[in-house]
Amino acid sequence: MPLFDIEEHIQKAQEAGEFDQLRGKGKPFTHLDTDPFEHLTQEQGVTPRWLEKEHEIRAKIEIARQAVTRTYEWVLQTLGSGSVDRRFAHAEWHTAQHIFAQRLDEINQLIRAFNLDLPEPLRHLQRFPLKIDEELTRLGLTEKV
Repeated sequence: MPLFDIEEHIQKAQEAGEFDQLRGKGKPFTHLDTDPFEHLTQEQGVTPRWLEKEHEIRAKIEIARQAVTRTYEWVLQTLGSGSVDRRFAHAEWHTAQHIFAQRLDEINQLIRAFNLDLPEPLRHLQRFPLKIDEELTRLGLTEKV
């Protein structure tokens, strides 16, 4: 028999009633249906730094995508209607692409920091840097302006 048998120790503790006063005794584990990190942050009020960065990355990606998509749609609509000088519309699109590239650079810096902050067991959640061509294709902004 091993020097310390955990099962035997648990059995003795149960018989002695050491588990009778645990918080939530007799209630179902409702937190098992949610993300464990979400449960931890709600229960303890603490958000890990890497999770805060993940939220920031997602928000910044969404803002950058919306901005470049709005400009792209405006430029196509404007060029189609002929209501604005074509050079102005092209200049606006190039400016939007430049700003989008700058935002992606900022996001990629956050991604690098996020990847470094991830705990070892969560390294599989690492993110790849964003590339402007891939992002424009993902958004369907492939028509030449």
